[in-house]
Amino acid sequence: MQGALIYITGFSGSGKSTLAKQVVSDLKLNKDIKAIFLDGDTLRECVDNFDYTINGRISMAMYYVKIAKILANQGFVVVLATISMFDEVREFNRKNFKVYLEIFLDVSLEIRQKRDSKNFFKNNTANMVGLNQEAQLPKNSHLVFKDEIDTIFASKKILELFTKLTSS
Repeated sequence: MQGALIYITGFSGSGKSTLAKQVVSDLKLNKDIKAIFLDGDTLRECVDNFDYTINGRISMAMYYVKIAKILANQGFVVVLATISMFDEVREFNRKNFKVYLEIFLDVSLEIRQKRDSKNFFKNNTANMVGLNQEAQLPKNSHLVFKDEIDTIFASKKILELFTKLTSS
């Protein structure tokens, strides 16, 4: 099996990690594929980088996808959950991964504020992408899921498209 990147992006609270974990589980269970989950927040913690400025975010986003590239080159299917809303990062992905699948979770501000699992909204977090920091929204995602996302359904759709991409 050749490696791949399944890139799940969306604003904080959109359900990226939840969906990514489901996709990894489904890939392992249904396809017997060695899949690995990478989470942007966890990777950021690993390197103690808490620079949330635009430049800091771009730097970390490139770090995430370069780690994903190392793993994909070893045959892993990497499922990366990250905000990383930068055209240059998505362009890097398209150029550097033979198999690349981009998923955008387009979840309304109202729903994200209700979820607020990390208390970002409650604490009025500065430099929050999509709230008080500009984002470059994806324009060419392979799949877009809006608002209340059924994780099982979304994972099934991702696996169907992944199968098409890898069987041709």
